[in-house]
Amino acid sequence: MYESSYVIVAGIAWIRRSRVETSSGRVDDTAWVVTFDGDEPVARRSSEPGALSLRRGFIGDLDWELDWVGLAPAFETPRPQLRRLSPNHMLTVPAILAGGRIGERTFEAAPGHTARLRGKRHTATWGWSHASTADGSWVQLLTASVPPVMRVSQHGRDGRPPRLPFARASVDPPQVRVGPYVADAPAERFIGLRYLHTDGSPVWCYHSEQGHLGGDGVDLHGAALEVATREPIDGWRVEPS
Repeated sequence: MYESSYVIVAGIAWIRRSRVETSSGRVDDTAWVVTFDGDEPVARRSSEPGALSLRRGFIGDLDWELDWVGLAPAFETPRPQLRRLSPNHMLTVPAILAGGRIGERTFEAAPGHTARLRGKRHTATWGWSHASTADGSWVQLLTASVPPVMRVSQHGRDGRPPRLPFARASVDPPQVRVGPYVADAPAERFIGLRYLHTDGSPVWCYHSEQGHLGGDGVDLHGAALEVATREPIDGWRVEPS
């Protein structure tokens, strides 16, 4: 079983907390905060997060206080027709305005989004991108391998939440294609984190806040972009776990 929640303040920070219980009974309770507003991403990790929350907490020498308001209706994936078959569930608030402080950086009305994931088995591999703006517009694309279901791929945008997950898709790091959309970012702008899969094996997740998401009339910079693999990508940066 696993449960994970995160908030992204676009281009500034990604705060994530997760709890994984493996098939052997091992429990991993972890929090990460990754900042992106310097020369390169900086990650901080806690293996004893305690009462830390997405809105308030500290890891090492960095603390934060956040509040946000939703700008767009939340949506759930997978759609109801597939929930019986899927081991995972995700609730996304696709556009927020966040204010507060992360370390010494203060901001107000910064765009971003937040989500909560839970399930019986962690997704094996994925490519994902999400961009939102201060007026509540957003675009999201996802392609993932979710055994025993075949690979699922879908996209959505403001006014059109993701539909059935049968879009054409490909992942060729650092590029992700789903339907009419393409997201990419320079390889050096990714930071890699090692997650624990519910089967006890590692998953390497590479995340950037410097993505470009385009297609179908969309041309957005500063998109969140992730590529997750079961083996590390040669030459890409990975944080110690």
